[in-house]
Amino acid sequence: MTLLEEIQQRLSNLPLDKQSEVLDFVAFLQERAGIAQLASTKSRRKKRIKSVLANLASMGTFAEITDPVEWQRRIRKDRPLPGRAV
Repeated sequence: MTLLEEIQQRLSNLPLDKQSEVLDFVAFLQERAGIAQLASTKSRRKKRIKSVLANLASMGTFAEITDPVEWQRRIRKDRPLPGRAV
């Protein structure tokens, strides 16, 4: 007898209200597993971001930026929008 068959057999012997409780518990387990999977995905994403940033640093990608505040002001400088009068 497979696990699924055993679960079905035992479940069929329970009253309807208890079967409903079992269904709620299964939904809870699925939700908890989804949350654990999401946490695992976030953890992998954080590791990947750290790796990419370390790679950028080792390549000297932003080495020419001597004053980060001035660089940020320069790249955010207002410019005319297409199709709009200034």
